[in-house]
Amino acid sequence: MSATTSTPISKPAFRAPPAKAPSIVEMPTRPSAWQRLRTRLRFVKSRLRMMFGPPLSTRWGLDRGRPAHRYYIELFLKEFADDIQGVCLEFADRNYLDRFGGHAVTLADVMHMDRSNPRATVIGDIAAANDIPDNTYDCIICTHVLHVIPDVDAAVRGMNRILRPGGVLLCASPTSGWCDEAQGELWRFTRLGLEQALEQVFGQGNVHTRAYGNSIVAAGEIRGLIADEFTHRELHEHDARCPAEVCGRAVKS
Repeated sequence: MSATTSTPISKPAFRAPPAKAPSIVEMPTRPSAWQRLRTRLRFVKSRLRMMFGPPLSTRWGLDRGRPAHRYYIELFLKEFADDIQGVCLEFADRNYLDRFGGHAVTLADVMHMDRSNPRATVIGDIAAANDIPDNTYDCIICTHVLHVIPDVDAAVRGMNRILRPGGVLLCASPTSGWCDEAQGELWRFTRLGLEQALEQVFGQGNVHTRAYGNSIVAAGEIRGLIADEFTHRELHEHDARCPAEVCGRAVKS
């Protein structure tokens, strides 16, 4: 026991409550009047450039910020992030596997047609015979690949072959925007067109597709506008008759 004098039980000692530190409430930082004005002016300027003058970008807006089609790809992958797990494959790089799969991805491969890509771990053509064994992957992310492949059906069959039973293909393709022949662009897909291309291989009932965007976003992307130059409402009003991006999820039975 300590040497301090004990306090009688019938008369408990009074202890003043500890002084409370002054609470600090972090208020959200409001943009200044100048920042709000700059944002508004940028919005007005971008809308005027939809109608007049040269396009703001001829590279899908990649040289200005995040393109609208990437906003939609990320929206799609976020919805189906639970599919991105186990042994996975992505084309060209592994950015989406890392962002949306994270620690759920136990092994990540990057596929490229030749050795010019230092990030590639698998060299081969997904639309032709290659060295990847059957039933290898739990998930394949295929964004903006099918529209540059001459034989789309062969590519879809190639991905189906290397998926494990129950494995998932998550793909995305442009429906509008710039068509760069230097990049070998061949096709554009409607939502129904992508659905049929996937169902011919994966079978009916195993494919679900999404159409993202509308005529405003599609026109704006052609003129070089980026995602930040559309309102939230504009980005989230989807019209399958004039989308900017179509995405599909296919499950191997």
